[in-house]
Amino acid sequence: MISVMYLLLATAMFVLQDAYFPVGGMELSLKNPCAAAILFLALFHFTATVRLDRALLLVRHTLVQMLPCLVPLFFSAVIWLASAADSAAITNGVGMILPQLLSVLVAAATLYLFGGRGIWYCLASMCAANFISVLAVIYQGGLDAFLQEFYTLLVTFSGETGPLMLQLESHDLTFAFGPFLLYLFLNWKKSPHPLLWTAIVFLFFLTGLKRIAFPAVALAFLTASLLRRLPEKAARQTALCIAAAMMAVSFLYIAGIRYGLFQYLEERLLLDTKGRATLFANVAPYYDISITFLGRGTGFERYVEWFSGLESSAPLRTQTQIHNDFLRMYLNIGFLGYWVWIWSWLTVRLRYWFRQGGKDAGCLFLAVCIYCFVLYATDNTIYYPYTIIACSLVPMSCNFDALANAALAKRCAQWSAAGQEIPCPPQNHTESGS
Repeated sequence: MISVMYLLLATAMFVLQDAYFPVGGMELSLKNPCAAAILFLALFHFTATVRLDRALLLVRHTLVQMLPCLVPLFFSAVIWLASAADSAAITNGVGMILPQLLSVLVAAATLYLFGGRGIWYCLASMCAANFISVLAVIYQGGLDAFLQEFYTLLVTFSGETGPLMLQLESHDLTFAFGPFLLYLFLNWKKSPHPLLWTAIVFLFFLTGLKRIAFPAVALAFLTASLLRRLPEKAARQTALCIAAAMMAVSFLYIAGIRYGLFQYLEERLLLDTKGRATLFANVAPYYDISITFLGRGTGFERYVEWFSGLESSAPLRTQTQIHNDFLRMYLNIGFLGYWVWIWSWLTVRLRYWFRQGGKDAGCLFLAVCIYCFVLYATDNTIYYPYTIIACSLVPMSCNFDALANAALAKRCAQWSAAGQEIPCPPQNHTESGS
């Protein structure tokens, strides 16, 4: 029963990504009530089962995965307080961070409900939602038109997109399949029916084809595969060196943009930057490459129409996106905030996953970060809730049941050493979760 309820709620959550309802003059997404229902389902299951093994491990996993969301919230709160920001700015900023936290909680709830098998329940729901979307498009335009547009999309590598395929171009849901592909590639022998899962996921990955996602997956998989061939200590040290290089490159990228990198590419090398040269030139007046730059608070980018550079007194709903999440984060939380954020996003969590889950979990997490790194540098994915669910669930699922059992055994040993008579029965990881 629990599994059926979860599949229905999760599928609805993924289907209702663009459905909104008005509340007090605000538009709220219908996917959020579905996500909240999943949390209540996990809470109800906790009161009935009290799976201490899963709960003990998920507390740590969840806090670590939330850290990069909480850092911008802290620095933004300081900025809002110092600048006496109005309630609209604060509500706008907090409203961007809360869905991130909710997404991490949904990933944790999934694992509590089903243990390590939770990743397949979530992936099945994503595939079902995408399949429903495909069926709706086929019903609207016809199978022949759909297949023709799909063929054109593939042969032009999304250079040409017809009206039917445009309806399936859900950036969030498409990007969310990337981490699952990495999990399948890196855990092939441990995955149930890996060939079938890969074929299904890759098919849906293609229907919403995003060109940048392919090199992102390839680079992430190649790097993680090479690191896994090293001894554990060497793999961990190499991964941390890669993380340090990624942090440096991200900041140099921001500095390069500020000092005219894209203008140079467009004017001197005659490259088509798809309007980014103009957009980044309009961003430039709003930040400095300086240790004294404090940032403007999370959500500031919604106040500016970046193709004109004009600032609004209220958040804009349909403004042009910056298409660079590193620059967006720097703009919002400043020099110090940016370095604390990227350190928490990458280095802190990378150390945790190597220490907590060993080489396999550490390399898998690095692969997810490399995938996100490429997306952050070129797109607007950092606040995509489904991508956050995938990026949280994939590393948290790695060896989850074994780690949960070990966490409970360790805690029981600590309780016994302290003289506390607390029974710790063996946990059954093969239960259905229903």
